[in-house]
Amino acid sequence: MTGGVVVLDKPGGITSFDAVRAVGRILRERKCGHAGTLDPMATGVLPICVGAATKIAGYLSEEEKEYEAAFAFGVSTDTGDSTGKPLETLPGAVAGEGEVAAALAGLVGTFLQVPPSFSAVKVGGVRSYALARKGKEVPLAPRKVTVFEARLLSWDPGGFRAAVTCSKGFYIRALSRDLGARLGVPMTVAALRRLRVGDFRVERAVTINALRELAEAGGAGGRVIPIVDALSRMPAWVVPPDAVAAVRNGRLAGPWLAARVAGERCGTALLVTEDREPLAIAGREPSGLWRILRGI
Repeated sequence: MTGGVVVLDKPGGITSFDAVRAVGRILRERKCGHAGTLDPMATGVLPICVGAATKIAGYLSEEEKEYEAAFAFGVSTDTGDSTGKPLETLPGAVAGEGEVAAALAGLVGTFLQVPPSFSAVKVGGVRSYALARKGKEVPLAPRKVTVFEARLLSWDPGGFRAAVTCSKGFYIRALSRDLGARLGVPMTVAALRRLRVGDFRVERAVTINALRELAEAGGAGGRVIPIVDALSRMPAWVVPPDAVAAVRNGRLAGPWLAARVAGERCGTALLVTEDREPLAIAGREPSGLWRILRGI
């Protein structure tokens, strides 16, 4: 297997790393990684990069994400979701349907968000969640995030469901903290499902059990999306045969390149052979010059 991406429908109760290990064992591939962490309690789309595709995981994780989340009124926790320890309990506390809808609509745009203490953000080389579990204060710097859409799906006196489409780095668990403070009602994430990462939708995802069954029948390879297709949002440039060796050795130059980038507006491109074999990802520097960012 040269590499590709499995769009996994992660079940609840396991970590993203557990999911990666499960897929690796099923496909008998030691080199695997994921593109965008999902909390253990969360379900849904988790792109698993296999083989050479581990080199493109960072590019896939940059894509926007779409979630469906359920929030419960009346309690806030240290993790921001139902798996944490209660911080504030206020039985019967409710935010009105109109208030919630307005607060969600007001999220659309770019702003600074402080990640939850229980997150994978590193503080002095240590994961924030590791410090938080020891009861240590975790001062995390706010990060720029973007919410493209946030809308109310349903509401009742116990809580509400919302759809959120956001950028990389946005934490739904932090949303329970921030919305709760804005509405004056403690709340927590009761359920979370990721519906999409870039073009990878949950409708195309496969469960661990289904992938295992396919593997036993010899058909698991059909669920591995080739690298070129996985990077379909990135323009693919065909490298002429006489320049392939140079590209593989990290050199990006020649008349073909000058002709290719003339008037080009994109910032990155996937370089492929005439047979659509992925070679590398190239990027344009502020000076306008192009260079190879990563070989594949």
